[in-house]
Amino acid sequence: MPPPNLYTFPTPSSLATSLRAYILSAQNASIERHAIFRVAVSGGSLPSTLADALLAPPAEGNPHDRVSFEKWEIFYADERAVPLDHEDSNHRLVKENLLDKIPAEMGAPKVFPIDVSLLDDLEELADAYEKTLVASFAARDSVRIPIFDLILLGCGPDGHTCSLFPGSPLLRESEAWVLPISDSPKPPPRRITLSLPVVTHGLKIGFVATGAGKKNALHRIFDEEDAGLPAALVNRLAQERVTWFTDEAAVEEVVATKRRGSL
Repeated sequence: MPPPNLYTFPTPSSLATSLRAYILSAQNASIERHAIFRVAVSGGSLPSTLADALLAPPAEGNPHDRVSFEKWEIFYADERAVPLDHEDSNHRLVKENLLDKIPAEMGAPKVFPIDVSLLDDLEELADAYEKTLVASFAARDSVRIPIFDLILLGCGPDGHTCSLFPGSPLLRESEAWVLPISDSPKPPPRRITLSLPVVTHGLKIGFVATGAGKKNALHRIFDEEDAGLPAALVNRLAQERVTWFTDEAAVEEVVATKRRGSL
């Protein structure tokens, strides 16, 4: 099977154009296939990068370069068990960086945040978000796994992605779609996350990883194929459906073949 795609750009800002082309290719194919575009996004620096990519004006004379936000359904690949306006909330990050800045003429996506009335019960919070997926994708007993059109992720310096951390027993979960976490090694400790099977069944899975703080993790992911790192597991299980967008600093120690510049 073909390996994951690894694209490298000079700086974080210079990858936005190619990330936009990648997202819009997935969008257009999904709308043509089933008239909707279901996307899961994570937090960290990703929302800011997405805003740079998606809020840019469309290329003149290119009908395929339009962001059709009115067809988007946005879910969270992971979320912290905090109020939606809390500084740790991924929803707040996405809202402030992207959602609040979308011009009216670009349409409005449908967004699915967590149910904050359940913050005191992580199991209930995860179950409720799984039911949100069920309502959008299909009945739980008829679909083994929800298949997102696109999942957009970051990668931590420790190789974690979503809120799936190295050594976590959650990496062995094979049935649940959404998992509760009470002891995240990165604060805040209480979170929910998509499970590894859901992440690895996305039709397209895009990682954005920039900065020198990621170089050791990316070396371990691509050169050592370190199965203890959740991001490496995504690479191994989803293979050519995975595309990485990185800058030079993040891949300074990577020996694996990299493609330079645009897709």
